[in-house]
Amino acid sequence: MMYRVYYVVRTIDQVQIALDRLQEANIGTNRVHVMANNNAELTSRGIQATTPWEDTNIMNTGFFWAFVGAIIGLLVGWALTGIDPWGIDIGFGGVVLSVLFFGAHGAWAGGIRGISHTNYHLKPYLHDLKRGCYLIMVDVDFKEEHDRVHHVLDHALKADRQDDDTRYNPML
Repeated sequence: MMYRVYYVVRTIDQVQIALDRLQEANIGTNRVHVMANNNAELTSRGIQATTPWEDTNIMNTGFFWAFVGAIIGLLVGWALTGIDPWGIDIGFGGVVLSVLFFGAHGAWAGGIRGISHTNYHLKPYLHDLKRGCYLIMVDVDFKEEHDRVHHVLDHALKADRQDDDTRYNPML
């Protein structure tokens, strides 16, 4: 099970304090992402800002529609082997080709839809971001790390808001 811890803070200095404390606690900065109204400010300070993979629904809609497309491709391929429309035996290779074609098309269509929508994990924080706050997200694998993140950041930050996602999965 993966955990994601969210902290909303008002200043970039609070973000830097959080990153320093997490590094002192041996929680790698590769597990920390920060989102702001303007990610260029974060990048200019060397802070790992979120990417479109985290900002949008591209991952989950892409994977979901790839799966749907593959199922459709399986049905189409199976139907084509049964009706034999071109007078040649399509066989297993035709089914595989159909699954790949429809699966790739589903992933593409899902990705197009997903990139135009904000990640649903982040929707509760959009109002805070528009007010100029910063969202700190820390991904951890174990309950002990989760508790350690809280121990470190609860004492170091003056957070406006703090939440947990105890069943976080980047694919869903």
